[in-house]
Amino acid sequence: MWLVRRATRAGPSSHLLALVLFQLATAGSGSEHLRSLHGRWLQQDNASMEMGPVVCAAKPAVSFADQKPMCQPCAAITIDDPVKRCMFNTTTCENVGPGQTCEIDCAAPFVRVGNTSMGVCAAGNSVPNRMLVWEEPTCTCPEPVPQQGYSKDSAGHWHCAQGFAGMPEIVCQPLPGCLGVQTFLRGCDKLVPCAMPSVDNCRFDVSRCTQVPPGGSCEIHCQRPLTGNHTVAVCKDLNTDPLLELEYFPLTCLLESCPDPSPWPMGYNKTPEGKWTCGNGYNGTARNRCELSDTWTSDCSAAAALTGCRPVVPCLAPTVTGTEFCALDFSACTSVDPGEQCEVHCKNPYTGAKTEAYCPQGNTNPNGLVWTRPPCILETCDEPGTIPAGFRRVNDVWECAQSYTGFAQKVCDMTENCEVRAVLQGCAQLVPCQAEQSDCRYDMYGCVSVQPGSSCRIRCQVPFAGTETTGTCLDGNTATDGLVWSPPVCTIDTCADPADGGGYQKVENVWECAPGYSGMATKTCQWAEDACEASPVLSGCVPEQPCRLPDLGDVPCMYDTSGCMNVEPGKVCSIRCQAPYIGPQTDFTCPVANTDPEMPLQGVLPVCGCAEANPIPPGYNVTRDQFENTVTYSCATGYGGVAQKVCLPGSGPECTVDPLMTGCAIPLACEAVFQDEGTGEGLARGHIHFGPALVGAAVDEANVLRYEVYWADSCEDRVEQQALGRSVSGLGDACCRTDVYRVSIDSRKPSTATGFVVYAVLESGLAPVGVYVHLNETLLDRAIISSKATTAAPALVLLFAALLML
Repeated sequence: MWLVRRATRAGPSSHLLALVLFQLATAGSGSEHLRSLHGRWLQQDNASMEMGPVVCAAKPAVSFADQKPMCQPCAAITIDDPVKRCMFNTTTCENVGPGQTCEIDCAAPFVRVGNTSMGVCAAGNSVPNRMLVWEEPTCTCPEPVPQQGYSKDSAGHWHCAQGFAGMPEIVCQPLPGCLGVQTFLRGCDKLVPCAMPSVDNCRFDVSRCTQVPPGGSCEIHCQRPLTGNHTVAVCKDLNTDPLLELEYFPLTCLLESCPDPSPWPMGYNKTPEGKWTCGNGYNGTARNRCELSDTWTSDCSAAAALTGCRPVVPCLAPTVTGTEFCALDFSACTSVDPGEQCEVHCKNPYTGAKTEAYCPQGNTNPNGLVWTRPPCILETCDEPGTIPAGFRRVNDVWECAQSYTGFAQKVCDMTENCEVRAVLQGCAQLVPCQAEQSDCRYDMYGCVSVQPGSSCRIRCQVPFAGTETTGTCLDGNTATDGLVWSPPVCTIDTCADPADGGGYQKVENVWECAPGYSGMATKTCQWAEDACEASPVLSGCVPEQPCRLPDLGDVPCMYDTSGCMNVEPGKVCSIRCQAPYIGPQTDFTCPVANTDPEMPLQGVLPVCGCAEANPIPPGYNVTRDQFENTVTYSCATGYGGVAQKVCLPGSGPECTVDPLMTGCAIPLACEAVFQDEGTGEGLARGHIHFGPALVGAAVDEANVLRYEVYWADSCEDRVEQQALGRSVSGLGDACCRTDVYRVSIDSRKPSTATGFVVYAVLESGLAPVGVYVHLNETLLDRAIISSKATTAAPALVLLFAALLML
């Protein structure tokens, strides 16, 4: 991009003539002469204007930030706390510039302890209203006026006076508008007695505990007629709380005496000595308890409650059920008076010795009969009417029949209906042990029927192989499942081969993975309990999978991946840079025997670039090395930065790329002004003030060696090769202001000059564009009366000067 500036040119005589004519016209003299003189000048100027307008040479475009990072002062300190707002003096911290500091002190009448603190505005600050970084100074309250309850020692420390306790502290309370500070002491309170404890006044006597001072104590007693010990109540040291109660260990007070009940309850008598006993016909231990009455809280009244005496009653016969009812006779014990005895007998046909039972003296429990069960047994009963199998009677003696074993015995038994019956027991039939073929792994053929006292062999069933065990049927066996045996250890390691397929093949009697499969082929014989057979199972082979494309990043169209679709395991392919991108190609591999469908191709994507920008934008140099076949980039003369080429993907739906040169820029002084200091009679006197170089939107002097100031024409180009002045760079901050650099000006203006231009000078040379500073040419037309003053000359003096220039 190129900029073309146009400007008109006028000689100094026309400006001076205009000024002379204006002053003469206002003076009202010499009008005729001025008319003829003005005409001559106009003719001369018209002749020069016939040459045409001035055309400025094209210049490289310069990007200016919409918002320059102008240096900004930090905002004044804002304190939200109303006390601290009055405590700190921050008046010197208003309008603090970047990199500057201010002092923060304690505001009167607060007293500072230690040094003042500093507030700092960040160097190069360009953020409006940025807060200062500051710390609070240590400020204390002014000395308070002495108050009751406080005393001050020789070291100036406040303490609680005698009769007071606490932790004294000085409190500051600023007045509205920070017009002053009210200071006072607090924390010390007057020592006061503890409050009496809140107790049950009917139970405890606290009359000795009124006005107990701090650290003092008193005794708490039981209130009459209650009895018990006493306890000590204490008021804590330095007590200042009038509501704090005395502290004491709990006291137990018993109500042991109270008025007798009226009338006396039935079953109770009182001896002349005042002791309660059980009356006639009652038994137990009489107890007299004093219980609180319903009106205890109002009149502290209590009443006696008698317990422990129950009526004396006879003992009743116990209730028995079942066969015990058939065996025990309690007819003599239906009602036994206290202290009396009775007998418990066996009912017929049971026999056995009787036992004694008795009712305790003074018995109060109807079920209180104390008795022992007599040894009642059925000794005889009739012979059984039907002889069960397994028994026979020989010589009036019962014994086990043939093929039965045991000890025959007749037992007399009583039914729930109290009927006696004879029961034969003790004989069981002898039976062989039987082993079922429950598991197809074991050969139980020899153990189908094993006679008592015999044994058999248990082997593994074909095609199983393993150990052999023995089964035994014990002597006198009476159960068919009585065979005692342990299973042999039987294993199977052979089974039929499955058919080829499913990713497996058998080569020379060895199972392998078929083509297209990977892994370790394994054949196992899996036992099926229900079918009682072993089935072959092949495992370990997994189908091989092609690799997927690698991650192509944010610009996938940069790469040509047509040769890398569905690459099989162990194969190699190439990924190339796809037009319009240029660059090498790199190889990618799918791992051998890959079985993971999500496995990406292994390799490194090629580094794809783009063609050179055409044309190369201003500010950049491109160097091509034909021998090394390399291209290097650098910033042109007067440009600063690091040149580099960036390939930007296009924004359209198609795959396009835009080469962009970036990194080089023209450093320009961010601000520049001329300060007049006596300009006149064609001489410019003063200073050019300017700020540090601005690159884009940021201050950056990294590549700037110095700054130079030249006279400039209306095209803002320098008109002479000799600089008016120089200033070494490196004084700027990260923000822009005009008082960083200064160059003195004391030079006569060339005829074509209209102002000044400030250039940045880099190692590569002078920047192609500078910052133009306009000069008001009317300043040059002033007459200098002395070295200390200038003034507008009278009309005749100016006219004479103008005539001399013709």
